[in-house]
Amino acid sequence: MLELLKGLNKIVYFLLELSMLAALGYTGFQSSQTFWKYILAIGLPLIAVIIWGIYLAPRSEHRLPIPYRAIVALALFGMTTFLLYRTQHFRLAIVFGLVACICQGLAYWWKQ
Repeated sequence: MLELLKGLNKIVYFLLELSMLAALGYTGFQSSQTFWKYILAIGLPLIAVIIWGIYLAPRSEHRLPIPYRAIVALALFGMTTFLLYRTQHFRLAIVFGLVACICQGLAYWWKQ
């Protein structure tokens, strides 16, 4: 049963990562200036992918140890939650933040 829950947590965590990228692209596109709209819509998810790929990806050469990995992941999820809140998506920001905290807490507890 525990292995099933760990697998489910990995699936939800992966969906959170994809949701984070979509939310970062969306919030970047909500900028009021046309020039910055496109730069931020592409740049914010790109920066998140680079950080995630270098420091958090399972097969990365520079993968951080567990406590630091959790801090960086929570910082990225927290930034996404804040940006969703800033774009007037209050409920979505709360749900995203809660699911991210729960998922990250379980991943930390199970050393995933």
